[in-house]
Amino acid sequence: MTGSPPSLHVRDVSKTFGPIRVLSELELTIEPGEVVALIGENGSGKSTFIKVLSGFHEPDKGAVVHMGGVDITDVLAKGPQTTGMGFIHQDLALVESMTIVENLRIGHFATGAFGRILWKREVAAVRAILARVGLDVDPRMRVQQLSVTDRALVAIARGLAEIELAQGSEARLLVLDEPTAYLPTSGVERLFRAVAQLAAEGVSILFVSHRLDEVLTHCDRVLVLRGGVLVADEATAGRSERDLVTLMLGRAPEDLYPDYDVQPAGSALRVTGLTGGLVQGVDISARAGEIVGFVGLPGSGYEHIPYLLAGTQEATGGTVTVAQGPELDARRLDPRSAISAGIALLPADRKEASGAQSLSVSDNITVATLGSVVNRGVISARAEREVVASQIDRFRISVPSPQSALATLSGGNQQKALLAKWVISRPTVLTLHEPTQGVDVGAKREVFRHLTDLARGGTLLLISSVEYEDLAALCTRVHVMRHGRIIRTIERDDLSAHELAVAVHG
Repeated sequence: MTGSPPSLHVRDVSKTFGPIRVLSELELTIEPGEVVALIGENGSGKSTFIKVLSGFHEPDKGAVVHMGGVDITDVLAKGPQTTGMGFIHQDLALVESMTIVENLRIGHFATGAFGRILWKREVAAVRAILARVGLDVDPRMRVQQLSVTDRALVAIARGLAEIELAQGSEARLLVLDEPTAYLPTSGVERLFRAVAQLAAEGVSILFVSHRLDEVLTHCDRVLVLRGGVLVADEATAGRSERDLVTLMLGRAPEDLYPDYDVQPAGSALRVTGLTGGLVQGVDISARAGEIVGFVGLPGSGYEHIPYLLAGTQEATGGTVTVAQGPELDARRLDPRSAISAGIALLPADRKEASGAQSLSVSDNITVATLGSVVNRGVISARAEREVVASQIDRFRISVPSPQSALATLSGGNQQKALLAKWVISRPTVLTLHEPTQGVDVGAKREVFRHLTDLARGGTLLLISSVEYEDLAALCTRVHVMRHGRIIRTIERDDLSAHELAVAVHG
C-alpha cells in the first residue's frame, strides 16, 4: 500500500456538550491495511469519537475528516456507502429472524424483471463475502441458527459489504467496537484471523477494546485517549499490558489489586459429584471469606460451574450444601431455590443474562430483593429510593439518574450496578463468570475492591475466568479443569499468572 493516502486522517476533531468538552482537537491517521487499537478508561471519549465518525454526533466546527485523501466531513451522517467506514458494535445489530443474505443485502438486492430479487446471484455474492471473513455457511441460514462467533463474523461481513459500495475513494475502514466481549477464546481467535485477512487485502481496522492482551497480540498500533485527549499513538511491539495501563491511567497501576488478608471462617459450601453439561463429578469445599477460582481451556467445564451451582444450567448429578443448611440435590436446583439457599450468580453476559438493559438502574438494583422494600404488599417508593441511593453511593456508580436505563451506562458502571444488586441480599456464596469482561481498567480496580470487601464480610466468592493475573492476585486457590474434571489445585502461596498458564496449557 506504499504511496497510497491514509485510509483515515482526522484533524481538530472536538466535541462539546454544553459546557463540557468531551473530545479535544484529536488528530490521528490510520494507514491502509493497518490494525489500530483505540483504548482508554470509561469516559475517556472513545464512544464519542466513534459516534462522530459514524455521523451520530456532529463534531465541533473546524473538524476535518479525510478518507483516502477525500474530505468526507460534511457527509459523515450519510453512512458507509458515502464514507467507506463500517461499524460493528458489541450487540452486532443483526436481525436474528432473517437469513444471512437478507441481513447483508437488504436495501441493495439485485433485481430482474418485474422487480424480482435475483436470489441465486445474491446468495453467490454473499457467499463470496463470507469467505473473505473465513465463514463457510449457507447464506440462506437464519442468523438465530448460528453460534455467537459466527454471528460476529456475519456482522463483520455485513460491514464489509456496506463499505464496498462506497463511491469516490478506494479507502475502506472497519470500526470494531468491543466485538470480542462475549466470544469464547476460540471465537476470538477466529475473529482475528478474519481481521488479519481483511488487513492483508488493504482494509483498515480500528479496534476498540478493554482487552489489552488482544490489543498487544493483534494490533499494529495503539491510540490512547484520556479525558478526551489523545495522549499516546505508539506501536504495540515491545509494549506490555502494564505499559498500556500506565498510559490510560496516567500513573503506574500498582493499586489495581487490593490487598486481601484471607481469614476464612466456617464452611460456606460443600459440593460432591457435581455433574452437568461439560462438568463431570466435581467436588468443591470452601469456607466463608475465601475467593476460589476456576480456570481452563474452552470446553474444559470451568465456565459451567457458576451456572450449575446457581441452578440456571441443569445438573444431572451431585449434591450441594450451603453453610450449615440441608444437603440439596443438584438436579433439583433452579434459580429460585439456589437464591433461597444463599447462592447468587453474576453471569458474564450483562446484556442477555445478567441485567435487564431496558429497565432502570433502580429496578435492576432492587429486582432480586423487592421483598425488603415491600410494606403490606405494596412497594415502598421511599424505601426503594433509599436502598438504591445507598448502593449507588457505595459502589460509586456514575449515572445521571437512578431512573436511567441500565443500557445507557458504561460497561463498568453496569457491572457495579449488577454487583450491587446481589450485595443487598448478602448471599453466602456469590458465583461469578468473567466478572470484569468488557470493563475498563479503572472500573476493574473498583470491581476488585468490592469483591474483596464482600469476602471480608464473610461471603464466599467463586470466580470462573481466563484472566490469569486476576485469579492469581485475588484467589485463595484456583482449581484447574480439563475434560470436565479438576486436574490440579494451586494454593495461594504458589499462585502466579505464569503457573496458571502452564497448568492450563501444559
